[in-house]
Amino acid sequence: MTMKRMNFYLAGLQIKRLKAINKKTGLPLSDILRRAIDQYWERFEKKGGMKA
Repeated sequence: MTMKRMNFYLAGLQIKRLKAINKKTGLPLSDILRRAIDQYWERFEKKGGMKA
């Protein structure tokens, strides 16, 4: 898997929630975000993607 660096902003509450997950799981924030994106994508695909 090729990784690409991305920069974006998160709200304070989003950061707080990510850090809580990190504390409970020990996973790096980047892994938590990648997993969340993958889960979102799977649900998106099951619903048939975006409708125009």
